[in-house]
Amino acid sequence: MKIRSVSLAIIKRNDCILVEEIQYPGIPTTYYRPIGGTIEFGENSTQTLIRELREELNQEVEEPILISVIENIFGVGKEIGHEIDFIYEVRFKDRSQYDREEIDGKEGAAEYKATWKPIQYFLETREQVKLIPDGLLQLLTKQYGTNTRSIKHIKTK
Repeated sequence: MKIRSVSLAIIKRNDCILVEEIQYPGIPTTYYRPIGGTIEFGENSTQTLIRELREELNQEVEEPILISVIENIFGVGKEIGHEIDFIYEVRFKDRSQYDREEIDGKEGAAEYKATWKPIQYFLETREQVKLIPDGLLQLLTKQYGTNTRSIKHIKTK
């Protein structure tokens, strides 16, 4: 197995972040991950994030701001993964996207709905749901606290 490099977008709306829901067969936990993807050869992490948001959500974004890098070694069933995750704060250029409850996404041929989830949701439901990559929830609560309404960011209406 190889180490995979990934870029992920923290897109905030009030006290929520935009995430994709992931279900693994035979595993009762529901996983949530920010939108993003694998860095391709010859591409830097910022270019990857801009490309992934364009491909997956059909959205243009303002210049991403790197907020952290997380090394994530994880298991899903009997498989072990190892990632270096570049975590960026991102804003949509099209501000109307913040008014939508769901945003249609596409990962290759698979379609999904990106949804807004409060950071507090992941703190309160640790047994049933998990924000991935490992370490992201701690990063977000350290950076923004649990009262994310105080963050200077896009507010709707």
